[in-house]
Amino acid sequence: MDQLYRGWLHYWNEESRADYHNGMVGARRFYDFDDMLSYDMFGNTIRGSFETHFNSIFPYWNDGSMEFKDIEITAIAPDWAYSSMIQHTWGTAGGVPFDTAFRRTGIAHKNEKGEWKWVHEHLSFPTDMKTQKADFTASLDPVEATKLT
Repeated sequence: MDQLYRGWLHYWNEESRADYHNGMVGARRFYDFDDMLSYDMFGNTIRGSFETHFNSIFPYWNDGSMEFKDIEITAIAPDWAYSSMIQHTWGTAGGVPFDTAFRRTGIAHKNEKGEWKWVHEHLSFPTDMKTQKADFTASLDPVEATKLT
């Protein structure tokens, strides 16, 4: 799992800006494109369509940095694990500055080559139910956020 999570941070913080000109090919090593299913803040993909999503989203967000907060990784079998965390990401996207944090849940599978790859991810912002506004800092109090009045 170290290869996957530490590798992901290293990629985004050290490699992604230079990899932009290669079509973000370096980021591809973290995903099983055939099995990948994604529910995220940019939209949802079904199995077999993640590559189109990847090609449209990843180059736009290439100029950023990230860190994990409250990360928990749980192995459920020798070749399956899931994780949850708050992912803090900042930089520029399409030339526009951003600084955001969101919830990230991932399911990873170890393939026959011994490489961990994501096969599912869910990225989301907490929402204040009363205002119907997303919290782009992922800092809402869950009890208060559920109140409608």
